[in-house]
Amino acid sequence: MADILPAPTNFFRVPGRRLALSTLQKGSDTTLIFVHGLGGNRQQWRLQWGHFSQEHVNLIVWDAYGHGDSARSHHEQAFVSSYAVQDLAAILKAYPSSKRILVAHSFGCRVTLEWVAGLLKTEQAVPIDELILLGPASLAPSLKGPMFGNWMDRLPFWLSSLARPFLQKRFEALAWAPSVDPTLLKTERKATKRNSLFMINAVRAGAQPIDHDILRQFGKPVHILAGQQDGIVPLEEIKKLQSFIPGSSLNILPECGHQIMLEQPATVNRCIETALKHLSSGQEARS
Repeated sequence: MADILPAPTNFFRVPGRRLALSTLQKGSDTTLIFVHGLGGNRQQWRLQWGHFSQEHVNLIVWDAYGHGDSARSHHEQAFVSSYAVQDLAAILKAYPSSKRILVAHSFGCRVTLEWVAGLLKTEQAVPIDELILLGPASLAPSLKGPMFGNWMDRLPFWLSSLARPFLQKRFEALAWAPSVDPTLLKTERKATKRNSLFMINAVRAGAQPIDHDILRQFGKPVHILAGQQDGIVPLEEIKKLQSFIPGSSLNILPECGHQIMLEQPATVNRCIETALKHLSSGQEARS
């Protein structure tokens, strides 16, 4: 499938940290914000963008630092998650909106919840009305542990680089449901070629601890979607995350892996539509 998002607008937060940002501003009081996961890119939201670009809502999506068309770095420190949190906060500040629904995937969920926890800890308002989390990454204190679940996790970095085709196949087996469309898989494989193993490892190593208890104070609606066949994030981890957020809902999708917005786009879009209806009908989120 061809890219359908508009060409990125360079968004500068700090010198040397350039983010590729796509926006669609319709003058609406409601904005949808999409945050992709580790190794992803903004084009992974194309099926949501194509659908909601027909509605009277504003859309914002970007490539995380080191991903897609955004700038890269050879410095591990550049990928500490607190910087990704600052990117998120800066983009929201640059595009104010009275109503916001944020949709995040995988590690993007962890970045989002780190941002939420930081605001709650300093007793600041969280400028989001609803959260939709797709296959959220674990909130474990560290993500430095095994990734592939076999001998590949013990390879030294230099050998991992040589074995990338094998690592790619293993990742695909974990990330996608067996019934995935081969054409979709081929498209995503091509889109992720630029993602370096250095960046993947640096992001995982730079994941900062999140205060689980403070998240219990978050009173806004949170909807969690999980793939029954997700081999990247175990369902037990997702249920554990749900327990940190009282009142959150969990929908487990059969015949679905980790790439939920691509494997089950209609389900994701319906979830977003429901959230939009809540806002438009005056059913405001709890404070």
